[in-house]
Amino acid sequence: MYVTPMMKQLIILMLFAVLAFSQSIDSETFSSLDREVAGLMDAWVNITEDRGDESFGLFMAGTAILRAEAALEVAILSNGETLPAEVLDSWTAYLKSSADCINVFKESVGSTHTASSEEILLASFARWETRGGEFLESVQSTR
Repeated sequence: MYVTPMMKQLIILMLFAVLAFSQSIDSETFSSLDREVAGLMDAWVNITEDRGDESFGLFMAGTAILRAEAALEVAILSNGETLPAEVLDSWTAYLKSSADCINVFKESVGSTHTASSEEILLASFARWETRGGEFLESVQSTR
């Protein structure tokens, strides 16, 4: 069976979710991941706005990818054992949607800028925003 890069990252995500052992999840962990994944959309806007220097846009996109991946890794390694089950489920869904955004962004940047690649990217970001909202709602409902 061929394992795609996205499947590999999701497998690693699940493994880390099971083996999470470092600091507990806090607002800074969520905020950092949220900010860096949102930065991918900012990078996409810079790439698509044709400012005359495509290499700078690609450099910014690469930087945004590295920052988002680092924030995702910190979030994955955060210990969620103290979270209620419903909050932990929404946190895991948020992590998965963040990983999806990063992967779709990488594929979109690496391909030619077509309307379909942008639609796929926007759909991925919409799912990510929904999952982030669901996570925040689950946290608020437990207070």
